[in-house]
This record gives sequence, structure tokens and C-alpha cells, in this order.
Amino acid sequence: MPHKVNVQSLPEDIALRITSKLTLKEAARTSVLSSVWKQACVFHPNLYFGIETEHGGHAKGEEVRSDPSKRMLTMSKFIERVDAILKNHCGMQVNKFAVKFGLSTKHTKHINRWFSFAIASKARAVILNLSPNRNPFTYDDNYAFPFQLFDGQNGSYLHVLQLESVTLGPSPDFCGFANLKILDLHFVILLQDLRQLLSKCCVLEWLSIRRCFELSSLCVPEPLCRLQYLRLQNCAFRSIEFHAPNLTTFEYKGSPALMNFSKCLKLKTVAIWIDVTNTLKYMLTGIPSILPNVETMHVELLIRNEMFGFIWFPLKFISLKHLTMELTCWGNTKSVFQLAYLLEAAPLLEDLHFEMLGLDPISSRPVGMVDIMDLLHYHLKTVCITGFCGNDGQVELAKYILKNALMLDHLILKLGGDKGCTSRVHEIYGRKEAKERLAPLARDGVVSIL
Repeated sequence: MPHKVNVQSLPEDIALRITSKLTLKEAARTSVLSSVWKQACVFHPNLYFGIETEHGGHAKGEEVRSDPSKRMLTMSKFIERVDAILKNHCGMQVNKFAVKFGLSTKHTKHINRWFSFAIASKARAVILNLSPNRNPFTYDDNYAFPFQLFDGQNGSYLHVLQLESVTLGPSPDFCGFANLKILDLHFVILLQDLRQLLSKCCVLEWLSIRRCFELSSLCVPEPLCRLQYLRLQNCAFRSIEFHAPNLTTFEYKGSPALMNFSKCLKLKTVAIWIDVTNTLKYMLTGIPSILPNVETMHVELLIRNEMFGFIWFPLKFISLKHLTMELTCWGNTKSVFQLAYLLEAAPLLEDLHFEMLGLDPISSRPVGMVDIMDLLHYHLKTVCITGFCGNDGQVELAKYILKNALMLDHLILKLGGDKGCTSRVHEIYGRKEAKERLAPLARDGVVSIL
């Protein structure tokens, strides 16, 4: 017979280890087992106070959000609950302290008190998300982050700081976060020069800035020698400059901006979505000048029209080997065929993956290859076109690749899109076009129709 374990009599160190793997709510339930388990709950290392545990579900959360009286009552109960738990906690060995609830500037004294607890308990990760139950575009009553509480030795234990729907006010005398490795800002109002804050985070490794709409310039000439990952999304950037010699990954979403990464020589992986009318032309002429040494790139493009009067510039992705493109195609078939310029733009490309949405298999007129000169490519081995529906632009693009990619091993045509947007009619027509117009042009085994 299997040996039965009496959980009520487990040693304290075992109970501590078990409760540390549970959520705070789950750990609280174990406190009724015995005094050992009650004591273990007092030492819980991850303190998460969120809207989910207070409301108990999305539907109830929506009901509270729409009723001001219920919202006020829920806020009061939430504050009381947090205070009660922190009062009983030992205040030691806290790894993560997180608050996710729709609070504002009128709750400053409560939030500051919680921050003081996090600082005293030497929490390594602090997460403050004040967006739930609030309109993130309403900034007037934002809570102001208390730099003064984290100054000097108080901020030295902090490794992770995530802020959402708060305000970062001026902090000219703030000495910085000496050991901060991860900084995540989302819907944050910046009333200070972010350069000053970043220059005081000397060991920063991971930086994310999203929907900070007042931020138009981010030029950080001081070296961030340990920064490895940078994400900038949905801000209003006009200029970006970083001196980060160990930066390896960059993600960007927004309008075209002047970018200077010339001192980021290890930057090899990029994901980019540019909001510009002629996205393909910008992809071929603008991005190579900014990120010439990238080896792996993911790009999301909206292709509306073909490029008229396109003049090729001598800018190339001189190191690019792996390219994935998510394409929403609203233009004619020729705009799809012009993706063939990528073979000239990336002479060392080995893997090319297209995810195509929005195409109609029946084109208005046939397209030819007369506008794009044949240029042999000696490195391309694998091409995948997901969302292949037999559109003339897709067919001519595939024919161009079959003709000019001398080392091609696989041309994979996926009839159904990964996002499930291709109809059954498109699949039938795409399979027919692939078998009749492409398969006969390739060596055996090169073309795969999935």
C-alpha cells in the first residue's frame, strides 16, 4: 500500500517550500491545517494583489467597472485586504510584490505605504499596474511614482520594476537604481527626461516602453553596457539613439523615426512594424540604413499599392539570414510580386517565410516578371508562403524564386493561413495553381503543397 503522508505534521521547512509554490490565495487556505502551515503562509515570498482575486471573474469585474458605488466599495475592500495581509506578513524574504488594481492619486498614502513595505522587505521585483477598472487614457488623476522612497540604499535590492498607468515626475536628485535589470513602462506619463533615469540604471538588461505617448525622443548617448533587449511600441518617436554595445534584440512598432544604432554592433535580432503608407519601399530602402547588420528579422507590413518608379538604392541587409514577414495585402497582384526585390536586398538570406492575408486568388490582370531583372541568389534554401491561394502575384513570386534561388531545397506552399483566414475555395484554387504552374518548374521534392 502507498505510504500516507499527514500534511498537518510536515516539518516547517517543507511547508515553507510548498507554500512558496502556491499563489497567495491558495497559501492562505492551507493556514487552517496547523500552526506550522499558518506560520508558512506568513513567510510567503510572492505577494500578488490583483483585480482577479477581488472580483472573482471578468464578468463581475465589468459590472463593478460600470457602477461607481460598487467600484468605490470594491476599492475600500481591496485596500483593507492588502493592509491586513501585509500586517500579518513577516516582512522578510519577499521576492515579488505586485499590485494590479485601478487606483489613482487619491490613494497615494496607501500605495506609498505598500511600497515602503516592499522596500523594507527587500523585494527584488515590484509590479504596479493601476489600469484595471480605469480608462488608461485618463491621466489627470494618475498616481505619481515615489522616487524619494527608493533613493539611496532603499532601491539597491530592486531588480525588476514594472509600471502601468502611473506618472513619472521630475527626480533631479534621484541617485538611481543601482541593481535594476528589468524596466517595463506601459501607459506611463513621463514628466521627466527619461535619459536621466536610464543613465542612472547602469546594469539594465531589459527595457520595454509601450504607449508612452508624450515620448517623442529617446536619445541615450551614455553607454548602457549591459542592455540586451529593447522594445519600443506605440509611442510618438521622431528620434531614437542608443549606445548599447551588448544589445542583441530590438522590437519596434510605430511610425518611421530617425534611428541610430551604429554603436550597437551585436544587434542581430529585430521585430518591426512600421506604420507608413509605402511600407515595402521603406522596408527595402529605410530599414537597411538603420539596421544593416541584423541576422534575424520579423516584419509586419501593410502593402496597399505597388511601387511605381522604384529606384534601387545600394543599401542591403548585408548579414540577414532569416526573414519572416506578416503581410496584409490590399494592393494589386503586382505589389505582391515586387517582394522579389528581397532577394537582391538580402544576398545572404537563407530562410524566407511569408504570412499573407487579404489576397484574392482571382487577379484583375496577369503580371509578368519584366519589371524585375533576374538576379541569381546563392544562399536561399527554404521559402514558405503561408496563405497561398493561387493569386497571380504569389505564383509569379514563387516562379521568380524557383528560377533564381540556385540553392533552394524547399518551397513550401501552405494553403490555409496560420491565422485561419483562408476559405475552402481559396485552398482548392491555390492547390490547382500550385500543381499546374509551379510544381512542373521545380526539381523533384522542392515544392511542397500543404
